[in-house]
Amino acid sequence: MTDFNEFLARTHEALTQQGGGHSAPFLSLWSHTPDVTVMAAVGGYQTGFEAVSDLLSNVSKSLNWETLNAENLATGVSGDLAFTVELEHMTRTVDGEAQEMTVRATQVYRRADGEWKVIHRHGDVLTPYEEKW
Repeated sequence: MTDFNEFLARTHEALTQQGGGHSAPFLSLWSHTPDVTVMAAVGGYQTGFEAVSDLLSNVSKSLNWETLNAENLATGVSGDLAFTVELEHMTRTVDGEAQEMTVRATQVYRRADGEWKVIHRHGDVLTPYEEKW
């Protein structure tokens, strides 16, 4: 599991860069297979590396988060598949004021040829719970 933990640390660093407008480090951690998927906080969904790459690249251009602190809620590793469920706490300063946002993020990973790669990401903005039923 050491190699997965090292990969996860690299993923967190790459997500920090993604949030700061630089998508290349995060995209380098993705599998290039046609079965990769993303359900991003901006809405919709994409399937296949090209579509995932286009979305994450375009979204990253509009982001300016300075920090990301991943709070891990659950991790599972079994053979060549793994997942994480995390809260990604982000901060930035706009016009001298601190702003914060938390994203609920689930990612799935697959090891191929000895390397872990991201194969799915689902993220959305954490909102307060409201009982609706």
